[in-house]
Amino acid sequence: MYKLIKPLLFKIEPEKAHGLTIDALKTLQKFPMLYPVVDQLFTYRNPILAQTIQEVHYDNPVGLAAGFDKSCEVPKALEHIGFGAIELGGITPKPQPGNPQPRMFRLLEDDALINRMGFNNIGMNKALSNLRRHAYNIPVGINVGVNKATAYAERYQDYIKVLDTFKNDVTFFTVNISSPNTENLQNFHDKDEFSMLCQALTTFKDEQEVNVPIYLKLTSDMTLDSLKALLPAITATFDGVMLANTTRQRDGLSSDNKIEEGGLSGRPLFERNLKLINYAYQQTNGKFLIIGTGGIFSAEDAIAMMRNGASLLQIYTSMVIEGPGIVKKINKGIARYLQDHHYDNVSDIIGLDVKNNISS
Repeated sequence: MYKLIKPLLFKIEPEKAHGLTIDALKTLQKFPMLYPVVDQLFTYRNPILAQTIQEVHYDNPVGLAAGFDKSCEVPKALEHIGFGAIELGGITPKPQPGNPQPRMFRLLEDDALINRMGFNNIGMNKALSNLRRHAYNIPVGINVGVNKATAYAERYQDYIKVLDTFKNDVTFFTVNISSPNTENLQNFHDKDEFSMLCQALTTFKDEQEVNVPIYLKLTSDMTLDSLKALLPAITATFDGVMLANTTRQRDGLSSDNKIEEGGLSGRPLFERNLKLINYAYQQTNGKFLIIGTGGIFSAEDAIAMMRNGASLLQIYTSMVIEGPGIVKKINKGIARYLQDHHYDNVSDIIGLDVKNNISS
């Protein structure tokens, strides 16, 4: 079905097309009797794909990355697309319109997107109200951002405000310090700045007795040395790390839209992020949760990320380009691989490539 509407959808400006998709999912949520039909079309279930991580059950490892449902408008509909988990947001304390349009661009020749959205969302209170309209059967997380107008020295408090607001309503959080579209946000990758953020979050967690896992999302542009410098603080403060968000790099692109400012997502990130995942898995001896994202278009891509150390995965750009059926396609491919190679569970392949390299 997506193949039929894709040519028409891609003639529409990307952000408008995205809005039409959100509207369609809102309509689906008004007719829950259709959920079994949607499940049949898009969901693949196989116990070999299931994992329990940090006391959270995942039916499969393929999650939806933040950025698709920025204001928690259609999480119930997305639950029926076959994801193992969904991440909503980014959410900021106050509503904000984001950056001027146009701010989203397709690079179809490169299987990529560029966005400079700027954390556009309706703010944490209205987003929480949206989220509470439904009950969920899969893990639902919130990507946490900061308001553009927040004073530089008070940015830490924006993260804490959102965490405090949603702490009783979500399965996990992702603290986003990696968006290239909010001025000075990536300064948190500096070791001293990062230490201050970690201290603020640790104090908040201790005082509020927050038991929800909090993950960290880093930029795809960081070097291995920079990652190494931050890892001790990451493992001491967070429950997992997401590798990695968009890049500012434009090497090897063919599309005319490569000149646009913003974060590049999609296939060009894959090899870059795979190296970060492999390195983080080595440095943490496989004892710290890694969530892999960036350029996953096939079961082979997903398996490579897991074999290099990612226990969970997230997709976004590949779903935009290939359609929602990609979730089922990837999960079926992973299950087939596991069965063909006589593995008992998806967790059996986590970090295998790293372990094999070390042993050899």
